[in-house]
Amino acid sequence: MKQERLESLLMTIDRLGIVKIKHLQHIHKLGSYRNACKIINGLIDYTHQKYWNKEKIIYLNEKGRKLIDSEHSVTMSLNTEHYLLRNDIYIHFNCPQDWVVEYTIESVADAPSRSDIIIQGVKPSNKKKVITDAFFTRNGYAYLIEIDNKLNMADNRKKVQKYAEVLPLVRKDFQSVPVLHFFTTTENRRKKLVAWLKENSIRHEVNTFNKIDDKIH
Repeated sequence: MKQERLESLLMTIDRLGIVKIKHLQHIHKLGSYRNACKIINGLIDYTHQKYWNKEKIIYLNEKGRKLIDSEHSVTMSLNTEHYLLRNDIYIHFNCPQDWVVEYTIESVADAPSRSDIIIQGVKPSNKKKVITDAFFTRNGYAYLIEIDNKLNMADNRKKVQKYAEVLPLVRKDFQSVPVLHFFTTTENRRKKLVAWLKENSIRHEVNTFNKIDDKIH
């Protein structure tokens, strides 16, 4: 395998964390699934290749990380399904160039009042932040991605409330009001999320995972 292709594949794996063969097949246009499997097998020295729900998944080993100078260390865990769904959404949005995972949105702290300092005895932090599963921009719009594949609905409601607190404070940081895209598992959960987002005046779109384009399946 040519060095350029090798490094390109490893950099994609590094960027996404854990991938399926079908993810790499689509992103790098590797042709048939059989051909993609052959190419991925050529990465064996630089990756861990294991099975998750009867499907091969790939992530970098130490040698692979060293080759592309990556500081990201990933292992199979309870978050594996979350990573794979996030990759599906990355492809659903046609692989945004500025896609960033675990993106922190944080407000600038207001200066604490004198009474705050006197009462608490320490300088309080008034910063508010929320970590979105992924972030990208397109045509002047900012897109925030939330993946609901295992949270209970009480946690989802708290996450919506965090967005409601933070987004008005950081609006000036974006060219336009960010769009929060929630992807969830069932129609009942989708309806609840829509209601909460509307209640908090958050610009949004909520879909179930089965609405994602089937081009990688």
